[in-house]
Amino acid sequence: MKLKDTKIGHNNPPKELDDLINKDARVEINPTVMKLLKPTLDEAGEKYIERIINDTKVLGFKAKANPGGTRSYFFQYRPKGIDEEKTKEVRDKNPKARAIYLNPVKVHLGNYFEKRENRGVGTTPAIARKLAIEVRDAIKVGKDPFTIIANRRKAKTLGVIYNEFVKNRLMSAAYKPKTKRDMKSRKKIWVELNSNGFKQKQVRRTQPTPLSIANRKMVDLEKDDYVAYHNAVSLAGKYQANRCIEDLRLVEKYALEKGYIKKTVCHFKKRELNKEIKRMEVEDPYTVDELKRLRRALLKLAKMDPRSFSSCYGILADAFLGGRGKSEIFSLMWDQINMPKKEIRHYDTKNNEPMTRQFDVIGAAIFRIMLRVRFATNPRDPKYKYVFPTSKKKSKVKHITDPRKIFKKACKMANVKVKPLHMLRHTWATIAAEATEDIEAVRVMGGWKSINSLMIYLKFLKRRERAAIKKVDKFMRSHAN
Repeated sequence: MKLKDTKIGHNNPPKELDDLINKDARVEINPTVMKLLKPTLDEAGEKYIERIINDTKVLGFKAKANPGGTRSYFFQYRPKGIDEEKTKEVRDKNPKARAIYLNPVKVHLGNYFEKRENRGVGTTPAIARKLAIEVRDAIKVGKDPFTIIANRRKAKTLGVIYNEFVKNRLMSAAYKPKTKRDMKSRKKIWVELNSNGFKQKQVRRTQPTPLSIANRKMVDLEKDDYVAYHNAVSLAGKYQANRCIEDLRLVEKYALEKGYIKKTVCHFKKRELNKEIKRMEVEDPYTVDELKRLRRALLKLAKMDPRSFSSCYGILADAFLGGRGKSEIFSLMWDQINMPKKEIRHYDTKNNEPMTRQFDVIGAAIFRIMLRVRFATNPRDPKYKYVFPTSKKKSKVKHITDPRKIFKKACKMANVKVKPLHMLRHTWATIAAEATEDIEAVRVMGGWKSINSLMIYLKFLKRRERAAIKKVDKFMRSHAN
C-alpha cells in the first residue's frame, strides 16, 4: 500500500514563505504571508537580520520582519533627479562615471497587528496596501507623502465621529424624539458596549473583536468589518442588528460630508441583512368575535380596577379608531378633539404630515366617558390636558405610554391569544377592508402614506371573496335540477 504524500494536495497549503514567493521574488502580502514572515539569520548564523518581501499587486509596497520579530509595512520609492554632490565626487575621480540618482525614500505605513483583539492598534495588509496606493498617487501629483501618513495618524475613530454625529445632527429637530431615544440606546449597547443585559454580555464575551469597531479609525474600516459587526449583533437580535447598520450608514454619511473619510463602504443589499418578518405574515389579526370579547373584558376590568380605567379605554380607542397607539392615541390631548364635528386632528404623525381622523358612535362614547375623568381632575394638574392620563403619580409623562400589562389581563379574561398591542391596528384595518372593500378609503381613514402598506390586507378580502363564491356555487347547485 502506497503512503500518501502529506506535502502535496490542495488541503495542505505551503508552510514556508519561500514556497509562496514567485520567480520575480514577489508575493501577495496578506494575513497568511504576514504570519509566515520572520527575520532570517545572517551568513555566520550568529544573529537575526531583517527580511523584506515585495508585493505583487502594488509596486513599492513592502513588508518586513525586524530582528526583534515585529513586522511592519512601508512604501519605497526613488525620487526623480540626480544627487548632485555624490555625482560630482564620483566624476572628480572618474569623468566617465555615471550619474548617481537620489536615494530611495521609505514611508512607514504601520505595524502589523500580532493578535486579532489588537486589530484596532495595528494595521491589516489590505489597509496598508490601500494606504500605499494613496502615497503612490500623492507622489505622482507632486504632494508630500508624509502628510498623508500624518493625517492618517490624526484620523478620528468611529466612536468619536459617532459622538460628534449625535451632538451635531441627531439632536436637531429633523429627528423625532423616539428616533433619538432608540438610536442613543443602540449606541450605548452596541457601540459603547455599556449594558448589563445577559444576552449583550454573552455576545461581548464571544465576539470581542467585531464589537470593538468603535475603537478603530473610521478611515481604516472596510465592509468586512461592518459585516462582522452585523453578524455579532445578530446573535443578540436580528432586527436590532439591521437597525445598528442603518445607524452606521448615517454616521458614515456624516463622516463623508465632514471629510473624515473619502468614500462610504457600509453598503448592504437587502439580501445581506437579516430578513424581517412582518407580524401579519406570522399570525392573523383578531376576528370580530375576539374583538367583541376583548371589548367586554376591558370594560369589566375598568370597573374592577380604577387604576387601569384610563389604560382600558385607551386600548379600546386604539382598537376602534384605527390609530397608532403610541404616537397617535395614547398621547391624545383634548385640544386635538372636536366633539361636534367628531374629528381628531393629529399634528405629529409617523409620516410627518398632519391628518384629520373621523370617528363615530364608539369613539364619541369613549371620549364622553373620559370627559368625566377630566372634570374630576384639577385643571392645574398637567394630566388635565390629556384624554388618557396616567394613574402613576410619579411619572414624568402624564399620559399612558405602555398598557401592555392591562392588555394581557384583558386577553386572559376574554380567553383570546395575547398578541402585540399594535395588532389592534391591523385588526381595525382588516375589518375596515372587509366592510368597505375599498383599500383607498382604508388608507385615508388609517393615515397610511402609501397604499402599498395595505397590500397585506388584500388576502383577507380574498378570503371574503372565496366565501361569497361558495355561496354562489351552493345556490347554483341547488337550482341545477
